[in-house]
Amino acid sequence: MTVSNDNTGTARRDGTERRTSQHLREIFEQAYRVAYPLLDTTESTNRNGSAHFLRVILHDAFPNLHLQDVAILSVSIERVFRERGKTETL
Repeated sequence: MTVSNDNTGTARRDGTERRTSQHLREIFEQAYRVAYPLLDTTESTNRNGSAHFLRVILHDAFPNLHLQDVAILSVSIERVFRERGKTETL
């Protein structure tokens, strides 16, 4: 049996969606724009407290999200920010 290591695809071989938080995917870019100023001004050596502030900002911007969803969204945004780099313009 072979196992696919392709993490870039969104669907399984049987056609079902592998991601379960579609509502977070729908608001991700908007949330990224809300979070970008905080991430862009935080020095890479001083990121310890930024995770908390990022969650506060996201919770304020999306008050209907469950706290677990805010946590998932904040981790995803931080990861994408690191991947995209600071040179990106919105």
